Amino acid sequence: MRPKAIRTFELLYFGAIVLVLANAVRDYAAMRESAAGDLVRRGLDPDTLLVASIAFVVGIMVVLWFMAARLRVGFVRYVMVGLLAWQAWPVVTALSEDRGGGIIVAAASVVLQLLAIVFSFLPEARAWFAGDDASLRSDP
Repeated sequence: MRPKAIRTFELLYFGAIVLVLANAVRDYAAMRESAAGDLVRRGLDPDTLLVASIAFVVGIMVVLWFMAARLRVGFVRYVMVGLLAWQAWPVVTALSEDRGGGIIVAAASVVLQLLAIVFSFLPEARAWFAGDDASLRSDP
Protein backbone atom coordinates (compact mmCIF):
# COMPACT_ATOMS: atom_id res chain seq x y z
CA MET A 1 0.00 0.00 0.00
CA ARG A 2 1.20 3.48 -0.81
CA PRO A 3 2.00 5.70 2.17
CA LYS A 4 -0.18 8.63 3.15
CA ALA A 5 2.49 11.09 1.96
CA ILE A 6 2.27 9.69 -1.58
CA ARG A 7 -1.53 9.76 -1.54
CA THR A 8 -1.41 13.39 -0.38
CA PHE A 9 1.17 14.12 -3.08
CA GLU A 10 -1.28 12.77 -5.66
CA LEU A 11 -4.19 14.87 -4.41
CA LEU A 12 -2.16 18.07 -4.35
CA TYR A 13 -0.58 17.39 -7.74
CA PHE A 14 -3.96 16.63 -9.33
CA GLY A 15 -5.27 19.86 -7.81
CA ALA A 16 -2.43 21.71 -9.51
CA ILE A 17 -3.28 20.05 -12.84
CA VAL A 18 -6.93 21.09 -12.47
CA LEU A 19 -5.85 24.68 -11.78
CA VAL A 20 -3.57 24.67 -14.84
CA LEU A 21 -6.50 23.53 -16.99
CA ALA A 22 -8.90 26.03 -15.39
CA ASN A 23 -6.45 28.86 -15.97
CA ALA A 24 -5.94 27.82 -19.58
CA VAL A 25 -9.70 27.79 -20.18
CA ARG A 26 -10.12 31.12 -18.39
CA ASP A 27 -7.34 32.87 -20.32
CA TYR A 28 -7.79 31.07 -23.65
CA ALA A 29 -9.23 34.09 -25.49
CA ALA A 30 -6.48 36.40 -24.26
CA MET A 31 -3.75 33.89 -25.15
CA ARG A 32 -5.27 33.39 -28.59
CA GLU A 33 -5.51 37.13 -29.21
CA SER A 34 -1.91 37.78 -28.19
CA ALA A 35 -0.56 34.94 -30.33
CA ALA A 36 -2.92 35.19 -33.31
CA GLY A 37 -1.29 37.99 -35.28
CA ASP A 38 2.18 36.50 -35.47
CA LEU A 39 0.94 32.93 -35.96
CA VAL A 40 -1.46 33.84 -38.76
CA ARG A 41 1.32 35.74 -40.56
CA ARG A 42 3.37 32.54 -40.43
CA GLY A 43 0.45 30.49 -41.71
CA LEU A 44 -0.21 28.68 -38.43
CA ASP A 45 -3.55 28.16 -36.74
CA PRO A 46 -3.47 29.75 -33.27
CA ASP A 47 -6.21 27.47 -31.91
CA THR A 48 -4.36 24.32 -32.88
CA LEU A 49 -1.10 25.57 -31.40
CA LEU A 50 -2.73 26.67 -28.14
CA VAL A 51 -4.62 23.42 -27.66
CA ALA A 52 -1.47 21.43 -28.47
CA SER A 53 0.57 23.52 -26.02
CA ILE A 54 -1.96 23.06 -23.22
CA ALA A 55 -2.18 19.33 -23.93
CA PHE A 56 1.63 19.09 -23.91
CA VAL A 57 1.96 20.80 -20.51
CA VAL A 58 -0.81 18.71 -18.94
CA GLY A 59 0.62 15.57 -20.56
CA ILE A 60 4.05 16.23 -19.05
CA MET A 61 2.45 16.76 -15.64
CA VAL A 62 0.49 13.50 -15.90
CA VAL A 63 3.57 11.55 -17.01
CA LEU A 64 5.57 12.94 -14.09
CA TRP A 65 2.78 12.02 -11.66
CA PHE A 66 2.56 8.50 -13.09
CA MET A 67 6.31 7.95 -12.90
CA ALA A 68 6.47 9.20 -9.31
CA ALA A 69 3.27 7.86 -7.75
CA ARG A 70 2.77 4.63 -9.67
CA LEU A 71 6.17 3.53 -10.96
CA ARG A 72 8.15 4.73 -7.90
CA VAL A 73 10.78 6.51 -9.99
CA GLY A 74 12.44 8.66 -7.34
CA PHE A 75 14.52 10.93 -9.57
CA VAL A 76 11.29 12.31 -11.06
CA ARG A 77 10.88 14.32 -7.86
CA TYR A 78 14.03 16.24 -8.73
CA VAL A 79 12.77 16.81 -12.28
CA MET A 80 9.57 18.20 -10.72
CA VAL A 81 11.63 20.54 -8.53
CA GLY A 82 13.47 21.87 -11.58
CA LEU A 83 10.31 22.34 -13.61
CA LEU A 84 8.61 24.03 -10.67
CA ALA A 85 11.49 26.49 -10.31
CA TRP A 86 11.30 27.22 -14.04
CA GLN A 87 7.53 27.71 -13.80
CA ALA A 88 7.52 29.71 -10.56
CA TRP A 89 9.86 32.50 -11.64
CA PRO A 90 7.49 34.11 -14.21
CA VAL A 91 4.59 33.70 -11.78
CA VAL A 92 6.47 35.53 -9.02
CA THR A 93 7.41 38.36 -11.38
CA ALA A 94 3.86 38.61 -12.69
CA LEU A 95 2.49 38.76 -9.13
CA SER A 96 4.62 41.85 -8.50
CA GLU A 97 3.09 43.49 -11.59
CA ASP A 98 -0.54 42.69 -10.56
CA ARG A 99 -1.72 41.21 -13.86
CA GLY A 100 -5.14 40.12 -12.63
CA GLY A 101 -6.95 37.00 -11.47
CA GLY A 102 -5.29 34.56 -13.84
CA ILE A 103 -1.96 35.02 -12.16
CA ILE A 104 -3.54 34.25 -8.79
CA VAL A 105 -4.77 30.90 -10.15
CA ALA A 106 -1.31 30.23 -11.61
CA ALA A 107 0.28 31.06 -8.25
CA ALA A 108 -2.14 28.70 -6.49
CA SER A 109 -1.13 25.96 -8.94
CA VAL A 110 2.55 26.59 -8.18
CA VAL A 111 1.85 26.43 -4.43
CA LEU A 112 -0.03 23.13 -4.82
CA GLN A 113 2.84 21.69 -6.84
CA LEU A 114 5.32 22.87 -4.21
CA LEU A 115 3.31 21.24 -1.42
CA ALA A 116 2.99 18.04 -3.45
CA ILE A 117 6.73 17.91 -3.99
CA VAL A 118 7.36 18.51 -0.28
CA PHE A 119 5.15 15.51 0.52
CA SER A 120 7.14 13.40 -1.92
CA PHE A 121 10.30 14.09 0.10
CA LEU A 122 8.87 13.16 3.51
CA PRO A 123 10.61 10.21 5.23
CA GLU A 124 7.78 7.73 4.58
CA ALA A 125 7.72 8.71 0.90
CA ARG A 126 11.50 8.41 0.64
CA ALA A 127 11.30 4.92 2.16
CA TRP A 128 8.57 4.02 -0.32
CA PHE A 129 10.63 5.27 -3.28
CA ALA A 130 13.58 3.25 -1.95
CA GLY A 131 11.40 0.15 -1.95
CA ASP A 132 11.39 -0.25 1.82
CA ASP A 133 7.85 -1.61 2.17
CA ALA A 134 8.50 -3.12 5.61
CA SER A 135 8.28 0.31 7.21
CA LEU A 136 4.87 0.89 5.61
CA ARG A 137 3.05 -2.31 6.54
CA SER A 138 1.44 -0.81 9.63
CA ASP A 139 -0.30 1.82 7.47
CA PRO A 140 -4.04 1.27 7.00
